[in-house]
This record gives sequence, structure tokens and C-alpha cells, in this order.
Amino acid sequence: MNIQLRKTMLGAAALVAGVLCSTASQAQGDRTIKLIVPFPPGGGTDVLARVLSRRLESDLGETVIVENRPGAGGNIAHDYVAAAAADGKTLLFTTNSLVINPLIYSNVKFNPLKSYTPVIALAHSPVVIVSKLNAPYSTLPEMLAYARANPGKLSYASCGNGGIHHLAGEQLKAMAGISMVHIPYRGCGGAMTDLAGGQVDISVNSLTAVAAFLNSGKVKGLAITNSQRSALVPALPTVASFGMKGYSFDGWYAVLAPAGTPDAAVQRLNASLNKALTNDEVKKTLLAGFLEPLGGPPSALTSLMTREMADSAPIVKSAKITAE
Repeated sequence: MNIQLRKTMLGAAALVAGVLCSTASQAQGDRTIKLIVPFPPGGGTDVLARVLSRRLESDLGETVIVENRPGAGGNIAHDYVAAAAADGKTLLFTTNSLVINPLIYSNVKFNPLKSYTPVIALAHSPVVIVSKLNAPYSTLPEMLAYARANPGKLSYASCGNGGIHHLAGEQLKAMAGISMVHIPYRGCGGAMTDLAGGQVDISVNSLTAVAAFLNSGKVKGLAITNSQRSALVPALPTVASFGMKGYSFDGWYAVLAPAGTPDAAVQRLNASLNKALTNDEVKKTLLAGFLEPLGGPPSALTSLMTREMADSAPIVKSAKITAE
């Protein structure tokens, strides 16, 4: 065979092989879903995301990768997904921070109700009001009476400035007509450690962080901020039951896709995640994280986000809450 001809044929074969490999690689890439988490690896949100990713893989027959993009209170991840291709392959696994952050940060690029297509509200967990053990009160009404008689004397710790726990504390102050000093912590754990040590008087905190302290008798449980009692802490009454009608704060977890994601892709993901919520491993993970499943259609998440954004805006404005 002519050497030049042989070189030409080999070159053509290599080109075809390259195209085939590229196509196969592209096809493989098209089968990969990225689940973007706004928090570092190892936390409760990350653990749940990884358990759910395995259920999605099994159900959809596609590779699902959990990608952690922490920072800026979740805004790095929120921005990333808002700018991603609307093909159902990049998803955001997030919390209340998605709707609160645009109210407290001045430089947010995304709009919670316009930059995303809701997929599913996955789970929720009570926010709990607890006090130090040697406090001169044992119930919420007693604590409020003490606060009214001693304006500005009580301090309350939250998991961070501008979070759902901070907003719940400020709304409690406003509706009950009391004055307390807010002490924001960098995370829920530190707030609970200092409460148990008596450095602060009250904490408005997540049940995940509160549970061990509550069960060991190191703090007093006063109330939950949900609109209804929770099976996770059945002994604790709601704040609303003490005459503060409409008072309701709930920590939630949800999955969203970029705006414009085709409805067929959204419905497919929604069905798979609703199915995942019935899985024993997922149920076990939810229970371990003190979470109750939600589920339902994408429209349920739209309603949840719309309502929370409308409820949070006046609290943020009245309390002059900002974060940068």
C-alpha cells in the first residue's frame, strides 16, 4: 500500500475515532445531573443531598453528582444554578436562605421567584425557642412576662445574622412587645453550647442543634415557631397558641432548577424525588436530621416561597436586618 495513502487512511480512522469518543463522552455528560449544595460537605444538608442523589441515580438511571459550593450565605451556589443551562441537569438543593438572602444582601443577582423553576419542597423542621436551665421562667408566657418587666435584659442567640432563626426572634419581639438583645452566632452549634453554659438567656434555633441539649435536660424547651405542633417534639406548644395569631416560621429544604427548564424534565425529577421520600434510607436520614417529609407538586414549593418572601420582607425592613 502506498505510504501516503496509508497515512491518509490512518488519519481518517483517527478522526472518526475521535468524533466517536467525543460523541460518547458528550452522551455520558448529558446523562450526568449535578446537585448543587450551598454548604460544605459533612453537614446535615449535604448528607441528605447525597442520600437523595443515590435514589435519583437508581430511579433515573443517570449519574448524580453532589457538588458543594459554599460561601456568601449560600449565594455562590444560588448564583451558579441561576446562570446554568435550563436542561434539567443542574439542580439546586437549598433552604430558606434562597428567599431570605435577597432581602438582606444588597448585591444579590438572582430572584428566587424568577431565576428558578421549582421542582419540589422536600422536608421541613421546627425552629425551637429554648432557654438556659437556671432561667426564672419555664414557659413561653412566663418568659415574655419576665422580658416585659425587664426590658433589654434578656439576650437571645440565633444561628446567624439574617437567618430564619433571627427573623423568628425579631418577629417574636415585635408581636409580643418585648425587647431582647440579639446575639448572632456563626452556626447553630455555638449558640447552643453558650446557652447551655449560661452565656446567653434564650436561643431561637434549629431542632437538629437543640435536640441533644433538650433530651439531656441541659436547656428548657419553651415553644416551637411552626404554625402547628410537631410530632418530632410533641410536648412543645406553638408560639401562635399563646395568642400570637399568624406567627409561623419553618425551616425547609427544597430542590429547584434554572428558570426555563422544560416541564417534562421538572415533572420527571419531581416524580423521582417524591418516590425517594418513601424510601426507607431517606426516611431514616430525615428522622436522624429531625426532618419531616413534605413532597407534592412543584406548585407547592412555589406557594411556600411566595408566602415566605412576602412574610419575611416586613420583618427584615422593620428590624433593619442586613448582611454582607
